[in-house]
Amino acid sequence: MAAVNCNVNLPKIMKYGSLFCGIAIMFAGLSVTLNVLNAFHVPTFVLAISQVLFGLLIAQTVRPMAWASKWFPFVKPYHGRGAFMVYVGFSLFYDPFGFIEIIGICTVILGLIFLAVGCGTCGDVRAEGEDSNVAVPKGAKPATQV
Repeated sequence: MAAVNCNVNLPKIMKYGSLFCGIAIMFAGLSVTLNVLNAFHVPTFVLAISQVLFGLLIAQTVRPMAWASKWFPFVKPYHGRGAFMVYVGFSLFYDPFGFIEIIGICTVILGLIFLAVGCGTCGDVRAEGEDSNVAVPKGAKPATQV
């Protein structure tokens, strides 16, 4: 039996998956916000506005914005971003099963990947420009995984 070689580029999956999920969440929130009938139902309107902001926070991981890192520091490390994505993904389950729930499932799965990488169970994976939240003394060399 031949061995199967499966190379997965996890940083690209995480980067572009979060971009896709964030944009999809923003559009879902905008579609609910623009619906005139939901504008008069305050809880649905507030949920839709929060989805737009949450989608922006998830999508900004491709090109991190300074204000997002300043006001929402939990979206910078992998484990904080993963927990946030799981929360946002589960908050999308409020209608009978439809497109928004599929986006929610994708967001939860991507959040679990971020949590696994943040907890160190998936090895040493770093996205482009990702900073560690661990203080390293000056002149110290990073440890390598064996």
